[in-house]
Amino acid sequence: MRKLASSEKTLFFILCGALFLAFNLFGLRILSGIQAKLQSKINSLSIQLAESHSLLLMAEKIQPAITWVHDHPLPRWSNDQASAQLLKCEREEAEKAGLKIIEENLLPPHDFPYGSSVSVQTKISGSFDGLVKFLFALQTPTAWRAIDKFMIKSDSEPTKVIIDLEIKQFFQATSSP
Repeated sequence: MRKLASSEKTLFFILCGALFLAFNLFGLRILSGIQAKLQSKINSLSIQLAESHSLLLMAEKIQPAITWVHDHPLPRWSNDQASAQLLKCEREEAEKAGLKIIEENLLPPHDFPYGSSVSVQTKISGSFDGLVKFLFALQTPTAWRAIDKFMIKSDSEPTKVIIDLEIKQFFQATSSP
């Protein structure tokens, strides 16, 4: 084998250096791709961890509400019983507060994922004090009633008001006998 000339040696070393540099740059490119994938996995896992942590915190915060709902379950009535109970309660509380029922319309039952509800749309007149007592008496949390719509107007008499409201009673439906 013949001996390489100095220019051939220089060219050989330059070629080897270029190949070495190319392989190193290719390796760095692969490593940076792997690092980017790892970083994206780490980011997605940290987001999942944060979501899970927030769900756990939310579950801790609503635990008293869940306990209250289990301690005070929805009443179990048929649609007719719920409507009758709602009308009875509305009339009794209006009478206790000294209010006069002008008109009332029973609305059809409405089902939702955790139970059902019946509503009554009513117009009531009387004193403002009686109205406040009536509203407080109707909306006790354990009664599972809510006021959906509410409008108040002054009556022709100075101390009297007319309220137009919709009262909703929530319950768990049972089969009618």
